[in-house]
Amino acid sequence: MGQNIKNSKSIFLTSLLFVFLMFVPVATHAQAAILAALFGDKVASEKFNLSMEIGVPLTNYSNIEGNKPNLGVNFGIAGNIKLTESWTISPTAYFLSKRSFDIESFSLDSPDAYLNEVYKDAPATIDLNYIQVPIFIYYNIPNTKLRAGLAPQMSFKQNVDATFSAEVGDFKQKIGTRVNDIDYGFIASLSYYLQYKRYGKGLYVSLRYSQGLTDVFKDSFIDGNNKSHYLSFNITLPFITDELAQKNLKTKPKS
Repeated sequence: MGQNIKNSKSIFLTSLLFVFLMFVPVATHAQAAILAALFGDKVASEKFNLSMEIGVPLTNYSNIEGNKPNLGVNFGIAGNIKLTESWTISPTAYFLSKRSFDIESFSLDSPDAYLNEVYKDAPATIDLNYIQVPIFIYYNIPNTKLRAGLAPQMSFKQNVDATFSAEVGDFKQKIGTRVNDIDYGFIASLSYYLQYKRYGKGLYVSLRYSQGLTDVFKDSFIDGNNKSHYLSFNITLPFITDELAQKNLKTKPKS
């Protein structure tokens, strides 16, 4: 009974933390890391823990000619709820989710006719920033340190910039009005658990594939389908109890 109350309090505190970080504009990415570190050990139990999530996605878009992906970044926290020995559900919030690509030919659309002419059909870099919210369901593969996961996700647009290049120099323009507010999709994940790292608290290394289900850009940017998809390398740092960490270390083979 007492353990159930502790788990309920842990999940409630985590929910408050997620809401605070998602809707309070002054909460920076550094603050998210600090709060996760401060709260992580305090709310951990056998059935629940927080984790810090860091990823490097390489995003591409369908039907955009001359599209060359750049490395982006995902950073956030997850709340991990252990359902059984095999199954875990992990609501996750990436407070920083940056995706970027280069395009060979893109035209500036501004009130200045001269600038429009200078940056007409110019090469450009498009930077898209989101708050990304996947809800993972993980399955721990028996007798291995592997886990497979699948998550529906929503990515909420924050800001979008286009940086144009020309002989006279670069010019940056906000183009958020040409991008849809929400990008729906799913993520498939395969992770390996490095159980003995971080003094028994461990870490997961993951390879993930994300597929968007809706068009990212409006017709004012590009006609036709332009769904996102990315391959990502991720690291997950779980905050678990000292007791569980010592239990992990006790299973370490002696060298």
